[in-house]
Amino acid sequence: MSTILVIDDEMMIRLAFAEFLKDEGHTPLLAENGEEARQLLARGNPDIIFLDYRLPDKDGLSLLEEIRQEKPDSAVVFMTAFGTMDVTIRAMQLGAYEYLTKPLDLNRVKELIDKILQSRESLKKIEQAEDTGAGRVQLEQIVGSSPSMQEVYKMIGLLTTQDVTVLVSGESGVGKELVARAIHDNSPRKNEPFIAVNCGALPENLMESEMFGYEAGAFTGAEQQKIGKFEAAAGGTIFLDEIGELQPSLQVKLLRVLQEEGFERVGGTEHIATRARVIAATNKDLSQQMNNGHFRQDLFYRLHQVHITIPPLRNRKEDISQLISHFIEKSNRQQHRHVRGVTDETMQKFLDYSWPGNIRELENKIKRAMVLARGDILSSELFELEKDHNRGFTPEVKEH
Repeated sequence: MSTILVIDDEMMIRLAFAEFLKDEGHTPLLAENGEEARQLLARGNPDIIFLDYRLPDKDGLSLLEEIRQEKPDSAVVFMTAFGTMDVTIRAMQLGAYEYLTKPLDLNRVKELIDKILQSRESLKKIEQAEDTGAGRVQLEQIVGSSPSMQEVYKMIGLLTTQDVTVLVSGESGVGKELVARAIHDNSPRKNEPFIAVNCGALPENLMESEMFGYEAGAFTGAEQQKIGKFEAAAGGTIFLDEIGELQPSLQVKLLRVLQEEGFERVGGTEHIATRARVIAATNKDLSQQMNNGHFRQDLFYRLHQVHITIPPLRNRKEDISQLISHFIEKSNRQQHRHVRGVTDETMQKFLDYSWPGNIRELENKIKRAMVLARGDILSSELFELEKDHNRGFTPEVKEH
């Protein structure tokens, strides 16, 4: 049974609410103005508060602001017969859970109460998990404790002490750059630069100068010398993302860098030694690309000294709960919110979904939901999941 406070100056509305709430098994508290409401609030914490905009002694928006400060655990539903844009926006800014216009639809009120109470039940479970430590998640970059991710962690651990070229493969959005950064941050190179290059982002002529730099006068517009990414990485790590998109001529130049451990700037003749470690990543099957003649065989084997395959999210759904907590905490800090978790219905919805966009899709869904959320629990209505669960599937790279 829950306690619900109704603050409205119209007696008929208060009486109708009281009868309705009793029939639904709730305990109603009734106040006709702000002063009565304060007295009732001083005696306890109602689960839900229905607050009218126009009160005889106080503006409803001002009272809403006071309630949200003094009773942050109570969900406040703002009510008015004057549904203007300014009032609606201000009520939501002040933390109203929902905004209803009069005359009220009691079916809608019942749905709203059920939704709020379901969220409170989910919150209790989250708090119990936090009390036992079960729901606590550290804000490390890579999240997950599934067996497949444990294998990834083992490989990262081994590679922090072995200074070899690494190929990281996996579908888009699985976190390939995070793995590369983890290798770098836990290696002796951690105090040196980590430079990321998207091999598919620039046209061929610009990519060469971006990676290797150029001398003054090398081409029109090259007024002064510029160092490239390999030179900037120095004794650190250069991360070549989407290596499968690299143009054939640049594949040759990259192979030469790996073989000779050095390069020349565009328009230059000086051999510049590279001390940077190379970690490459792809969401394509490079062995198939190689067999089709789109990727050089010799470069493939140079990059393929050690290979890490990151599993897609649909194959590690036991990590979803941890990932949700991680992204909520991250968004709480960015958005200055205090969201605690998701409802059981939301969790089941996530477990039933195939996540074609992987970790990146999950994070974006959480961020969007937190912008729209009106309480401290994310309900399933906040999430729109694609019906085509196979969208974006890319075969995993196989070991050779």
